[in-house]
Amino acid sequence: GGMAWPLGFVMLVPWLYTLDAQPNLARALLSAWAMSLAFTLAVFTWFGMAIGEYTQAGAATGLSVLLLGAPLFQPQFLSFALARFLAMRRYGKFVGALAGAAAWVATEWLLPKLLGDTLGHGLYPSPVLRQAADLGGAAGLSLLLLLANEGLASALTRRADGIRAIARPLVMAAFAPLLLTGYGLFALANLPAPSGKPLRIGLIQANIVDYERQRQTHGTYEATRKVLDTHFAMSYDAVVRQRADA
Repeated sequence: GGMAWPLGFVMLVPWLYTLDAQPNLARALLSAWAMSLAFTLAVFTWFGMAIGEYTQAGAATGLSVLLLGAPLFQPQFLSFALARFLAMRRYGKFVGALAGAAAWVATEWLLPKLLGDTLGHGLYPSPVLRQAADLGGAAGLSLLLLLANEGLASALTRRADGIRAIARPLVMAAFAPLLLTGYGLFALANLPAPSGKPLRIGLIQANIVDYERQRQTHGTYEATRKVLDTHFAMSYDAVVRQRADA
């Protein structure tokens, strides 16, 4: 969020660096499972707590359920590690990086993710870099972010071999931001000037989750009345005070 979007180009480098050191496929998949846990905990803690609050099972229980299902919640880490490991063993590091990135976005496309998240969404705060989404969608942005991370991780692995050894992976790492920046500047320069009156939309979210407890305490009618009244009041405020058109 905010100005943290450049982290998308480097956030996976530490994991990729350790993934390269795994001696066999089982260890690589174990590393991917651990990364799915770490990613879910870092990015979706709020969702686990919301599950606990909504079901009234408690935030800790909701978070535990989310972490237990992390490989199902973020399956792209496992398919990425599998395709990457097998391709690297047979065809080398460059093809392995491409295979892993392709497996990542293919998994996110084939398997319905609960929140539809992908790494490319992290570039939204950058008006320039997000323009390339009109070519390949958010998945295309994710693919380029993965290749940038792969390039930096590969350069880190080969750093002891001299500048010539790290030149190729560094070029791959720089390709993604340069391509996104170039296309973004071109697209913005050719956008037509906005015309007409903008439409102001109000989004209502009451954050009422303890339905069953309220029903038990106040009765079904009063609990329903509270839910409806809250939404009516928020909608009225959005239209009358905040001048929403819809």
